[in-house]
Amino acid sequence: MFKKTRMSAALALALGSLLAVSASAQETQRVEITGSSIKRVATEGALPVQVINQESIKRSGATSVTELIQAIPAMQGFTSIADSVGGGGGGITTASLHDVGDQYTLVLLNGRRVAPADSGTTIDLNSIPLAAIERIEVLTDGASALYGADAIAGVINFILKRGESPLTLDARYSAPEKKGGREANFSISAGFGDLYRTGYSVFLAASVDQQKQLKAKDREFAKTGLLAGDVGGGSPLAYDFFNGSSRSVPPNVDVRGPAIGGLRGDGSAINSISFSPYKLSNAGVCPPDHAPIGRQCFFDYTSTVEITPERERKAIYASGKLAFGKTGFNLFGDLAYTDVSTVPRIAPYPAEFSLAKTHPYYTKYVLPNLTPAQAAVVTSVNVKYRLYDLGNRTYDYHTKALHSVLGVEGRAGPWDLTSAVTLSKQTQDQDYLAGFPLAGKFNAALNAQQLDPFPYTLGKMPAAQLAALKATGYVGNYNTTDIKMTAWDANAQRPMFKMGGGDAVVSMGVDVRKYKYTQIANQAVAHSEILFDDDQPEFDLSRRTWGAYSEMLFPVSKTLEFTGSLRFDELTGVTDSRNKAKFGGKENAGTFKLAGKWQPAKDHLLRASYGTGFRTGSMLDIARPKTDFGVTSGTYKCPFTASYDPLGYVKNGFICADGLQFEMFRTGNANLKPEKSTQWNLGWVFQATDNMSVGLNYWAVDIKDAVSSVSEKLILENPARYLALYSTKFKASNNLTYVAILDSAINIGKVQNQGIDWDLNYKSRTSYGKVEASIGGTYLVESQYSVPGTTTLTSSMGKFGVNDAVSFRNIMNARVTFGVGNAWEHSFGMNYRSGYTDQPYSADDCVYYTIATGNCAAGALKIPEYMTFDMRTQWKPTKNLTLALGVKNVFDETPPFSLRVNGAGHQLGYDPRYASPYGRTYQANVNWQF
Repeated sequence: MFKKTRMSAALALALGSLLAVSASAQETQRVEITGSSIKRVATEGALPVQVINQESIKRSGATSVTELIQAIPAMQGFTSIADSVGGGGGGITTASLHDVGDQYTLVLLNGRRVAPADSGTTIDLNSIPLAAIERIEVLTDGASALYGADAIAGVINFILKRGESPLTLDARYSAPEKKGGREANFSISAGFGDLYRTGYSVFLAASVDQQKQLKAKDREFAKTGLLAGDVGGGSPLAYDFFNGSSRSVPPNVDVRGPAIGGLRGDGSAINSISFSPYKLSNAGVCPPDHAPIGRQCFFDYTSTVEITPERERKAIYASGKLAFGKTGFNLFGDLAYTDVSTVPRIAPYPAEFSLAKTHPYYTKYVLPNLTPAQAAVVTSVNVKYRLYDLGNRTYDYHTKALHSVLGVEGRAGPWDLTSAVTLSKQTQDQDYLAGFPLAGKFNAALNAQQLDPFPYTLGKMPAAQLAALKATGYVGNYNTTDIKMTAWDANAQRPMFKMGGGDAVVSMGVDVRKYKYTQIANQAVAHSEILFDDDQPEFDLSRRTWGAYSEMLFPVSKTLEFTGSLRFDELTGVTDSRNKAKFGGKENAGTFKLAGKWQPAKDHLLRASYGTGFRTGSMLDIARPKTDFGVTSGTYKCPFTASYDPLGYVKNGFICADGLQFEMFRTGNANLKPEKSTQWNLGWVFQATDNMSVGLNYWAVDIKDAVSSVSEKLILENPARYLALYSTKFKASNNLTYVAILDSAINIGKVQNQGIDWDLNYKSRTSYGKVEASIGGTYLVESQYSVPGTTTLTSSMGKFGVNDAVSFRNIMNARVTFGVGNAWEHSFGMNYRSGYTDQPYSADDCVYYTIATGNCAAGALKIPEYMTFDMRTQWKPTKNLTLALGVKNVFDETPPFSLRVNGAGHQLGYDPRYASPYGRTYQANVNWQF
């Protein structure tokens, strides 16, 4: 429902309810405001800071920091949990403001940096405990002074709880109406002491979260990669889509030999033929969950994957302050520990291995399907097998994160002084739990004929052979990554002189950081011991960075103030101590920011800022060794032929056939140039009445020499342009060399984004209780970037772009809350995302065809706008007990149908980055304070 009038429904909800962004409580003491190093009384400032307080967090129904942050309308371009299902997510989730990219959004804990999830600045939101959050401040403008010039898109500052607080137990449960994806959360917290009364304060919190996996087969829209039907909407096109794999159950074989397949029209030899022995012996019929393509059967691997993985998170948080007598100085500290286990399950292992002509299975299954002439020239047989009966490939991305801060703060004369030392680190174990065969054991079982993959379809392998297959599996650690950040920062501020609006203030500071990123392989499986695997590189990367800044506040009058800041940053090159190598050189830059606000009348406020930014590529961007990265998401035609063979791949007989998922590597680029940016914003806040306000903020980000990578589709469809991103990958299991592509960081050129953040808010109190309403959103005005390797600008605005992503024109959220007396509160929410044009396919892809003629045609689906509604009821039977029930996606809207292949994990039928697969979901929450 709500297919044709979603936008009008949203506007009616907005206007009819006078929606509003909830205003944050004003504080009377001087506080730090995200984006500035100057402490002051918290008022509407020159920078656009959105505050999410505890009430907003509860009303959202979010069960994790990831769910809460990624629902903000200003968020686009982040890593979702679905990316861990074969999409390279590695178990992490991230934040990305204004679709600029998660590497440009700085995430802080109590105003300080934490160890990244990678070797750069990207933070894993899983490492932040929801139960300990006091509020979240989102600065939607680049901040170049206090935090660093690399906060180009903005800052998300998680302010954690401190000080005296009642013992609180909080339990939450979330269950989709359909099968799978259930989630439970439990937390306990308490605070003791008062800094000014007892001389100390301590706050403690602990939480445990569990989420069950959601399987593709449990959702009708995601259970298969075999998709066919009419486009609809008056279109003359239909589609016949399949993104399967030639590694099948039972296996296909590639038989090679000189001209074994005859000659092409141009007289060149066809040196390989492929077929399914099972299909040819079964009257041309493929087994279940397979599709016939030529003489082969392609496996529908989508039917076996998960939509979202299983996850368990444990977290402990402690903070404290201790007064040094009556000196005016306090010792403060923070300690946060999280233990997160993310367990994705993807399609069973796709292996290839050679079969000798002397093997009995060659005589039994391959030779009968060859002519005598073909049999006479056979040089090798490659078997393409999906190890279905070994079970899904199951990973455990296990991350342990420890963040600790110890510092001192206080006043010395006119100076406010703060200094702290931070130690933040993560250990990430990638463990294999099931589905990975050891090459030696597998080959031994095959050669002893204890294992015969050729005659058995899905789940039909006899018990004895199944036991032999399972005995080949490897369970244990694959590699371990250690990430460590040590930092020291200091800040001092004081008033300078009186002005018409108060004291002019100067603030200055310095920060020094050292980063280490170490990856160690488990030597038991480091050298291709797993069938069809590759050797694992090991490295120990490190770099240092320091920065110094100064900021000044000039309150010219009660209605006009200006701030200005300068910063200098310097970063070293990257050292790989394990491999005794250095990459890149020292980089430095000065940046600045100017901001001001003018309040010509009590009900109007105008603000503006302009600043510059500076960022270098991450350590892995610069120095990552050539590392296996699996295969491409999609299948492609071979970009090389006998007549176009610039790298000699065809001449040398390297594997490059149509309809394959191509092998991939990841690698660094020591020649990366640093990125430079300019950011500006213009804002207007209008207090229409005592109960209603409107806010608009026009923002822009312009990045030069932006660091990104080239999508697989661009590389494989434009070989001449991206020839440097081609390589080869040798597989010991079948002694074959495959054409591969490189996922390498490069300077693509420009990124230019502009848009409007807006909100409308309303609050009032009636004889029945309070009424609060809010609507807010982000409207993209411009979003474009350079096509890698060219000076041409392209856009993903409202369409699936060459970067394998969509930039949404319009995202908005709304919420209305009715309070009845002091005991009841009812909330209703709306979440809206505009439509877009799906991944396009050419006539050569033959995904779309004309219904009237049956001829292949170019086409792309029109993905409709997506809107869901939520509701929540809260009851406080006593002062200390709160009970709540809620429903997310009340009308059970399914994700829009999509034929995209690229850009996310292995899920098909929809895009898991842009729509929730859970459907109608019921939630319950109990909060008890003692």
